[in-house]
Amino acid sequence: MNILIGVASVPEDIELRLSLACGLLAASQLHVQVSPWKGQPCDVLVVDMESGYGRLAREVGKRRNLTMLGFGRSGSTEDIPGLRRLDRQAPAAAIAKTLQEILVPSKGFVAGDIQGLLGICLHENGSDEAILARHGSTSVVLRPDAGRIHARSMSDLLAAEARLLDLSWLSSTRTQKDAHESEWLVSRSIESFLVVACRRHQAYLPMLGEAPYRLNHWPDLGGISDDLHSLRLAALLYLTPWSVGALAKHLGLHETQVNAFFWATLASGALLCTDETATGTAIPSAPTSASSILQRVARHFGLKIGHAHA
Repeated sequence: MNILIGVASVPEDIELRLSLACGLLAASQLHVQVSPWKGQPCDVLVVDMESGYGRLAREVGKRRNLTMLGFGRSGSTEDIPGLRRLDRQAPAAAIAKTLQEILVPSKGFVAGDIQGLLGICLHENGSDEAILARHGSTSVVLRPDAGRIHARSMSDLLAAEARLLDLSWLSSTRTQKDAHESEWLVSRSIESFLVVACRRHQAYLPMLGEAPYRLNHWPDLGGISDDLHSLRLAALLYLTPWSVGALAKHLGLHETQVNAFFWATLASGALLCTDETATGTAIPSAPTSASSILQRVARHFGLKIGHAHA
């Protein structure tokens, strides 16, 4: 995806870090072109909040409802609609993360835009066939119907986790039994694998927006049973639909962390969107009362069983 960033009166040192940040975004298939801003349309307008021309550009951008990124002194509380603020000393990684957060929702990303191993999981969830996924010397076998991921070694599984969003993954249907069946000795639930992997890459996952989602079955989180945040998220999402933003606010968590859990369970097939206008389908209505197990989980985490504000 091609992105145009307009720059208005930004010092050379900030422009250098901005250029490095744009290079980092290439891993997310965001191909960024940076050019001086002279009033032309752009995806993001970057301004220096402390220069006269930068403030003028900010006012013009505000009137045109442009998305803006402003660099200024830390501690400023001025609230300007459509503008994200960064300190003048922000490193390239922080600039890249902020641009990612700005650009992803504005570009309307959907599940089909996700590639890599996560994209394969999204595409294949619900399949009754085994899928062989390969990335260089790393190979894993996905069995969506059984909810399992298999590897020849733990190092392969960890490598797959580290390369979750890499574009070089290849996949093919694999016969259920072959001469090398005994090699796939390491196994984990797809859901626990994806929860950990998506959390690791949460800064690079597109935000899912304000559509409501709900778990259609309890995810297998046995491999990360000590992960209290994931258990709390699962408990609430099983009971009633939530949007990423509403659930993050309810639990006091960062939206990127909640968004990562949504992507993980979406890719495993456990999470479904309940907005019929967005998907054309909706999952069945919730039971009128939670099961005794869910009641105990909810009580343990001090959660209320009620309706979400999605």
